[in-house]
Amino acid sequence: MQRKNLTLSFAAVLLTACLYYRGGFMLLPIVVLPVLVHELSHVLALRLLGQRITGFTLDAWGLCIRYDGTCSPAGHILAALAGPVGGALYALVGLTNSDWLRQSASLSLLLTAFNLLPLLPLDGGRVFSLLCTLTLGELRGGRLCRAVSAVLLALLLLGGVVLAAWKKSTAPLAAAIWLLLFQNEEEGLVNKGRII
Repeated sequence: MQRKNLTLSFAAVLLTACLYYRGGFMLLPIVVLPVLVHELSHVLALRLLGQRITGFTLDAWGLCIRYDGTCSPAGHILAALAGPVGGALYALVGLTNSDWLRQSASLSLLLTAFNLLPLLPLDGGRVFSLLCTLTLGELRGGRLCRAVSAVLLALLLLGGVVLAAWKKSTAPLAAAIWLLLFQNEEEGLVNKGRII
């Protein structure tokens, strides 16, 4: 078996330290477990599709799984959907009497819903982009994806600002800004050798 390449950025270490500082040791498993289940679901699907995992990168954008990218468009869609499916299953299993497991399951459900938004680099964006490309062609599909992204990002930013002012909750605004910043990082519609 070939050794996997793991790249860890300073931003990821800083983000982990902030989580620990903000919520102590008990917050880490609440956040890490649903993320781990999500990413392992991607890895399992990729392996079942015969893909070779070439490495992992953990940075401020999230955990990126690099693979050889030679599967069919349907395979890419299945691999993208595997993460949200794993997260939803974890959320169902996590509904127990344990407070921290229930909090982790709730976070998993929230992350699953967020990941299904039709915006790149999210899993829902990968599926939407691939379906647009397959049905409309790369040029028209790309235009549709960019238009949907612009409208959704504007709505998310507006909603985030309203919630920050009204409910004093900054998490939706931070998520919208994260998505906005990542839009320039994507090259083409979908990078078929990467899942975030």
